[in-house]
Amino acid sequence: MGKGAKAQQLANSGTAQNMSSNLYGNATNLYGSLLPMYQNEAVAPPGFTPTAKADMNTAAQQSTGGATAGSVGKGALYAARTRNAGAADASTAAGVQSAGENLSKSAVGTELADAALKESQRRQGLAGMQGLYTTDLGASQGALGLSNQVLNNENNAPNFWQQFLMNGMNNAAKVGAAMAAGG
Repeated sequence: MGKGAKAQQLANSGTAQNMSSNLYGNATNLYGSLLPMYQNEAVAPPGFTPTAKADMNTAAQQSTGGATAGSVGKGALYAARTRNAGAADASTAAGVQSAGENLSKSAVGTELADAALKESQRRQGLAGMQGLYTTDLGASQGALGLSNQVLNNENNAPNFWQQFLMNGMNNAAKVGAAMAAGG
């Protein structure tokens, strides 16, 4: 192998080692800033904000209030039409009970949705931590592997005297084959 090729292989090895150092530094910086975020997400996921949960519950309560008012109004209208003040009590009570059940289901639904969101955030935090390790550190190790490969190629390349001897042996074999064919 010529001096130029040898120097180029050693330069390539240095480049790969520098790349590995840079990637390792990037991984360390990212790791330091992202890891706490992912850990917090994995250990104590935030779920819905208190304001979002309050808005959900308010919407459910407003819907229940509307249903209750509609039921009472419908009962009053029925009582006025039939001129029987007690005729709508059972219907109004059933409407109010149904609205209360819907409110309860909505409140439980909000809590279940919050729990599902927290579980999703927990899994994302764990996946993020795993991704930090495999992406940047894996690239750093890959660059070191390239450096090792270049150095291994250099170590396995024949030196000047080995190359000189192999060329002489190849030429002798060609001469012997030519003599055997022509002779």
